[in-house]
Amino acid sequence: MALGTSPGTNRTVLVVSGDQAFLDGTSRFLTDHRVLAARNVTEAQRRIVEDGVDLAIFDPSYATDAGVSDGGQLLHVDPELPLVLVADTLDMSVLRTALRIGFADVVDAPVDRAKVDGMLELIEDQAQRAVLKEAKARIGKIITIMSPKGGAGKTMTTANVALQLAMWGDPSRVVIVDADLQFGDVCIAMQIDPIHTIVEAAQDLDKLDDQLLESLLSTHSSGLRVLAAPLEPSLADKVSTQAVVRVLGLLKRMFDYVIIDTAPFLDEPVLSILERSDDVLLVVEMDLPNVKNAKLALDTLKLLKFPLGKIKLVLNRMNSKARLDIGELERSLELEVQAAISSDKLVPRAVNEGEPVVSLYPRSRVAKDLRGVARLVVDYESTPEIAEGEGQRKWFG
Repeated sequence: MALGTSPGTNRTVLVVSGDQAFLDGTSRFLTDHRVLAARNVTEAQRRIVEDGVDLAIFDPSYATDAGVSDGGQLLHVDPELPLVLVADTLDMSVLRTALRIGFADVVDAPVDRAKVDGMLELIEDQAQRAVLKEAKARIGKIITIMSPKGGAGKTMTTANVALQLAMWGDPSRVVIVDADLQFGDVCIAMQIDPIHTIVEAAQDLDKLDDQLLESLLSTHSSGLRVLAAPLEPSLADKVSTQAVVRVLGLLKRMFDYVIIDTAPFLDEPVLSILERSDDVLLVVEMDLPNVKNAKLALDTLKLLKFPLGKIKLVLNRMNSKARLDIGELERSLELEVQAAISSDKLVPRAVNEGEPVVSLYPRSRVAKDLRGVARLVVDYESTPEIAEGEGQRKWFG
């Protein structure tokens, strides 16, 4: 039976009572809402399952230790449902029991407009708590771009993948960490003049929290954030592996995407980063020295029992004159090529202008290639407007 409904109904309120007078008296303050009645807890549980309920109100007959314990069974069906007990007298023992069990509030009888309005506010409060809980529970994705040889296009790939992810979603939810601690170039590639660097995070490690780390991030013109590398190679020693791990742990809670540019070797910080990564883009240029170094790096990771399934092989400068046989390369590295980036004079031009190709020359072939790389790591659940495989060109075409 539904009572007190109207075209303006926007909430469903369940009144648990066998007293018709209490039901009628409460319903008259809920004319803009859908009101359901349940004579007992068993019927109330069925109502929650079948009809969906935003708020449950118990009449004074439940204002006993046994009554609130019985009423608390509704939380077994919906743990987030606000429960309100109306009591003729506010017995402290019953109040403590009700709050311990999970009742949102206990109010004294009789019910009036102000008390009902207060009950309805509990619905909004619960909704806000649920949003905050979801936001806190959301864990970002760590994406590491690595190359075991300098000059393979690792930083260029980092800047373009990060900016493309920012363009597809909320730029403020994307952060780049320049973890090439001696010769990081992310800020140059993105025309950023950093005020703070990762060195300051490492120096204040015992005080480091979300707020402090946020203050150390630089902001790109797009809105994405960057944690800059040390400004001098000599400062790299001030950034411990412990500091890198701590920073990544915080950023993973603060952002949807944490994109990491690494140094071209497998030292302790880089290995720690790889261990914590969700996806690893291995950028390899099409020449023998690059392939040899990639092979050595992969062999090392195998010895360390690193899960190679995380690694996605990306070829850079695909149509260069020094092209190797793709099948032979895949057999040597024991990885399938998943994306490739064309050799294009627009890339060095964009690097020199301090703007990634995907924004400076978005219609170019190389920009399409880089969007294909970004699709390898995009979280389609948090970026639903990007269809899987949409516009993705076969790299070997």
